[in-house]
Amino acid sequence: MKPVARKYNPGFLADEELVASFRVREHEFETVVEALREADGAANPHRLVIGPRGAGKTMLLLRAAAEIRRDPDLSARFLPVVFAEESYRVSTAGEFWLEALHRLADRAPAHDGAPDLRATWEDLRATRDDRALGERCLAALLDFADREGKRLVLVVENLNAMFADMADGDAGWRLRKVLQTEPRIFLLASATARFDEIDDPDRALYDLLKVDVLRPLDTAECAALWEGVAGQPPAGGTIRALEILTGGSPRLIAILARFGAGRAFREPMAGLLDLVDDHTEYFRSHLEALPAQERRVYLALAELWRPAEAREVAERARLGTGQCSAHLARLIARGAAVEAPGGGRRRKLYYLSERLYNIYWLMRGARGPDPMVAALVRFMEGFYGRSGLRDIAAGIAGEADGLDGELRQLHRLAFERLVALPALEPDRAELLAMAPRDFVEGLDRGRAADAARPRDSEGAAAGELRELLGKASALMNDPGRMEDALALLDDAVDRFGANEKGAVGELLAWVWWGKGYALETLKRPLETIAALDESVRRLETVGAPAKVWAIAHALVHKGRAFAALGRSDEAIAVWDELARRFGNDNAPDVSRLVAEGFVRRGRALAAQNRPKEAIAAWDEGVRRFGKDDRPKVLGLVAEALLSKGAALERLDRLEQALVALEHGVTRLETIGAPELDVEMGETLIRIAGIKSRQGLHEEALEAVDRAFDRLGEQQHGVRFLGHLIRAVVAHDLGDRSACERAVAEVLAVFPEPGIPPTEIVDSLFLFANALGPARMLELVRASPSANLLLPLATALERELGIESRVAIEVEEVAADIQRELAAARESETPAFAAPAGEP
Repeated sequence: MKPVARKYNPGFLADEELVASFRVREHEFETVVEALREADGAANPHRLVIGPRGAGKTMLLLRAAAEIRRDPDLSARFLPVVFAEESYRVSTAGEFWLEALHRLADRAPAHDGAPDLRATWEDLRATRDDRALGERCLAALLDFADREGKRLVLVVENLNAMFADMADGDAGWRLRKVLQTEPRIFLLASATARFDEIDDPDRALYDLLKVDVLRPLDTAECAALWEGVAGQPPAGGTIRALEILTGGSPRLIAILARFGAGRAFREPMAGLLDLVDDHTEYFRSHLEALPAQERRVYLALAELWRPAEAREVAERARLGTGQCSAHLARLIARGAAVEAPGGGRRRKLYYLSERLYNIYWLMRGARGPDPMVAALVRFMEGFYGRSGLRDIAAGIAGEADGLDGELRQLHRLAFERLVALPALEPDRAELLAMAPRDFVEGLDRGRAADAARPRDSEGAAAGELRELLGKASALMNDPGRMEDALALLDDAVDRFGANEKGAVGELLAWVWWGKGYALETLKRPLETIAALDESVRRLETVGAPAKVWAIAHALVHKGRAFAALGRSDEAIAVWDELARRFGNDNAPDVSRLVAEGFVRRGRALAAQNRPKEAIAAWDEGVRRFGKDDRPKVLGLVAEALLSKGAALERLDRLEQALVALEHGVTRLETIGAPELDVEMGETLIRIAGIKSRQGLHEEALEAVDRAFDRLGEQQHGVRFLGHLIRAVVAHDLGDRSACERAVAEVLAVFPEPGIPPTEIVDSLFLFANALGPARMLELVRASPSANLLLPLATALERELGIESRVAIEVEEVAADIQRELAAARESETPAFAAPAGEP
């Protein structure tokens, strides 16, 4: 069956159409179905699918619902209850269950003698008490589930938006109670973004739902979806351009495939205009659903049509920057906007999450469609290749005489851009000859004449490309000129990107490699991944010198980009590929990259709370490269050992942790580079802490001294820990004077940046009891921390019977501290005898 395209919602498709249209997200689909198959206990593994608009959430959830109805085993155990994509009527817990009953009544099988669910729903709609409404609706749902002997799968779209609009502050907790205790209800939901209700430990849905985040489609999935919609595969070798153009968005790929495949230029351009016209109601409804001020900010982003700072959006929307930032945050929460990578810590950039809204707004706005023509032509350059481009340009020239008005202007603009492409240089004179006069008048006659003369275009293009690449490489030596370098590389791709072979093809592989480096430096990880993928693809098809090293380097940095995005599974997979392809390559530069892959793979596993696998990765790196004495490899091996030691310490395997850390320190000392002093000092402090816990007091103090020899005065956080270890050791040894000196040092460092307040407050409780409240109060008052520790000083004063006037909030905190001090006194034996006169 040929898939049916729907403008608004795949919910209009029949099950057979859904199955036929479902071409991607197979892994995610299997994951959801497997969760249903395993749901046979007293609690259900409720799931939440997160992805921006257009990511395929609705299609995935409806495909799962269709599978429940089609699969004999699932249909015998479950019945899907599909909410509307936008459940506007739900603002309380009672209304949530009323909506579920409404949707069940629409689809439930009717049986003789069974209650009429629609009549029940009509009756319950009049209930004003929300708690009674929820209880009665839920009872009707569960009664139906019992009669049918099935669990109800509630398929709920846009759960984040639903909770954002909730007027009932208790709704989440009432819903949680049911989902935790009622096996007859299974929630399968979607959201456009993460939201507080699932992320905040104090909110109702925290840790209740298994979250699946939809990633952008990869190259193979883009090709499969295009073929499914267009009925034919995309032109060979161009699917990566499609993937990059769309950002892997299923909705955008499907729409482009509807009007872009197998047509002459006039058809897709007319199709684009028709597409905007057809979707006007859809786009307008989404805009009108936004509050007025948010809509102003949204449209300002659309008009800017690029990642923009909050102040730029504020100026366009005529709002204050603070007010605009608040609206941007709400748009991000709705999934309507996203924060762009690459803005830096102090300069966040924002843009619309769905590009079709930009198309809609720009095509219907005063700016006109010219930018869209440029984007479409740029896409076609990579998509169709030279022969396709020539046919399109010739078709534009041939169609022009029958056109007038806006469509003729569109064709003229497109023709100008096409004949300017390097790929069409050999055909330029012929194309100009067949074009109408007004199409040619705006072009440079000198360039046209030059194009008609035979010359070595391959050699000239390669020379020009080498010059661009050399200039970009020189600029990349200065981090402040990285944007300028990237602009040159983008220009090189724009002008020569259609070339795949020969000298130009080889140089373009290095252009994409350079783009990956520049984009990573600019902290734009998604674009980094795309550029490195294109570089690897091109390097594998040309005989470039050092291409093995370049591919290995690209894989390392691609993994780093995935890690920067928090996509650690994909990062690990890339580093696995690196080891698989190049693990036996003994070339020095390649083996160093493989070593880095093992270190970073371990880090990613540790970040996933998989310490044993992380330790195994670091061990493998040490086993393979531990005898390599090159400084860079020594540094990587040291990093593996230090990371392993930290992981072992967290597992409380202290002896093994010490061995790994001390071996790592030995390698750092072998390198002897001053820039490693801070890392050396931090590691020695960690070693001192372990030795202190083991009762190896002298060795702990020696490690602290060695660390302080390495650390500068500005490493406040690490020095604080060192002083704290000294104080603890002195306390354990019963050396009161040494403990007082160390505590005074701790208090002196405390106001500096980088000190964790919780750690110092907890430790000061110990010393307040050990030294006695009078001496501890003296130390606090004499230190730079006096104002910061006012509640502790007040508690110590109260311990000594001293009254002082402080804010009531300070009084309350001080009272809590006194209770903590009393509890600590009961649980520990002081190491020092309190001086006379102290309690």
